Amino acid sequence: MRRAESIFTRQERKAAMWALLIAAIVASLGVIAEQWTHASVGPNGADAYAYAPAAGVLDARPIDLATGA
Repeated sequence: MRRAESIFTRQERKAAMWALLIAAIVASLGVIAEQWTHASVGPNGADAYAYAPAAGVLDARPIDLATGA
């Protein structure tokens, strides 16, 4: 039986803290890399495509459940 009150040893706690620190650094670098390397959306940017109609859709109307049309 151990006499210590802690569940984890000092080495286990130290390894867990290093793992959390490295995971936070990797996640931060991923966010930064994503901001720098986003896909090109053309000369007008993403705003040019914000209100483009869907291909093949001329008019959208709700379906009338009574007539089925």
